[in-house]
Amino acid sequence: MSDLQAIGDRVEIEALRGEFTDAVMMRDYDRVASLFTKDGAVRIPHIGAEATSREEIRAGIERLQDLWEYFVQTTHPARSGSTATTRPGARTSQSSCTGRGART
Repeated sequence: MSDLQAIGDRVEIEALRGEFTDAVMMRDYDRVASLFTKDGAVRIPHIGAEATSREEIRAGIERLQDLWEYFVQTTHPARSGSTATTRPGARTSQSSCTGRGART
């Protein structure tokens, strides 16, 4: 793969990351789900959560969004052929005025 192709792939991945974060912040759950391929999945191993379809991803993000005061995401993208994956780091804060606790 050429350096130019690698740069182009990186730009596309970064644009997707920005689109995802914007969709979450705007609470546009349909747009969040549309950013995933039909066989896309979200896995959060440390809490045992997994969403393996667009419908599950949409429902999960909507459910979690109600708990978050803010959402900040960083990713560490990797590419293998035509498949891109990320190892994300996300910070959220639950509203302390609701008594629900601290950051997740």
